[in-house]
Amino acid sequence: MTDQRLTEQNRNAQEARLERLIHGVLSSQPELRAPASLEARVLERIQEQSLPAWRTDFSRWPMVARGALFAALLVITKLTLDLVMWLFSSPTPVAQTVESSVTWAKSTASTFTSLLLLCQSLFNVIPPLWITLGLAFAAGMYVMLFVLGATAYRTLYLNK
Repeated sequence: MTDQRLTEQNRNAQEARLERLIHGVLSSQPELRAPASLEARVLERIQEQSLPAWRTDFSRWPMVARGALFAALLVITKLTLDLVMWLFSSPTPVAQTVESSVTWAKSTASTFTSLLLLCQSLFNVIPPLWITLGLAFAAGMYVMLFVLGATAYRTLYLNK
């Protein structure tokens, strides 16, 4: 029995010595750094996981939360439509204001329609060659403005 104890104590002492030796060797090793790209990806992943679900991408939300949000949005849409229908169906000041605005918009639209017909008749009177020459002149002026701007930029800012 004492031989077993001695053998067990001897084994424990050898294991402790081996553990100290391994610890000493590992402690003397220089610290190694991870590559910068790996470190950045790991830190980014840790940060993504630490965010609450509502601050992450919608596709990463739990299915229950997505369904609840969808249901809540449907209810809000239904209530909004019901409120709008109620406001405009009964004779309220809101309905009267909207009705007067619609009347004003119709008169404005008819004025613009008249102006459009006048412009169309004037456009039909101008010869097509003049319109083509005018468009070509406008395009040439645009190109000239672009060239002058680029030249001014090169002259004033790039030569400093």
